[in-house]
Amino acid sequence: MMKLLTRALLAVGLAAVAAPMASSPASAQAMAGRQLPDRPVVGVDYYKAPPGKQDEWLALYLKWHRPIMEYQIQQGATLSSTVYANSSHSIEPSWDFMIINISPPPSQAKKLPLTRGEVIKKLFPDLDAYAAGEASRWAMTVGHWDQSVIEVDLKAAHPGVYYPIIPAGK
Repeated sequence: MMKLLTRALLAVGLAAVAAPMASSPASAQAMAGRQLPDRPVVGVDYYKAPPGKQDEWLALYLKWHRPIMEYQIQQGATLSSTVYANSSHSIEPSWDFMIINISPPPSQAKKLPLTRGEVIKKLFPDLDAYAAGEASRWAMTVGHWDQSVIEVDLKAAHPGVYYPIIPAGK
């Protein structure tokens, strides 16, 4: 009986892990060709910390990663980066922090004058301390994923997700 229960739990666990992966390609393709060239690029990052460790995780983020985002904002490569925390107790969502990063539209994107490595070295001259700090933050991160979202042009000839946007005259 115990073996049967273990197998059933294993099957349910595998199905729970496999289901989101199976649906990812379809949702990823649904908006192909829909990015509006004059609209900002929006990225949403989700982080899950261990129970009771959210403030500790946030302190590590503020010390070791936020300065990089501030540099990108100062340089104009990122327009804004806002950190949100879940405001209620519930089974879902499975995240503690959601960070919404907004970048300029593709036609106005600005290239950073330094590579990511050069930015890190400039902001954190003690690279060993930086690496240890980031390792601590990631060791404490029990879940993370990034999501790109795009605005749906409700005034388009075909608002929705399947018709691509084709520039006029082409």
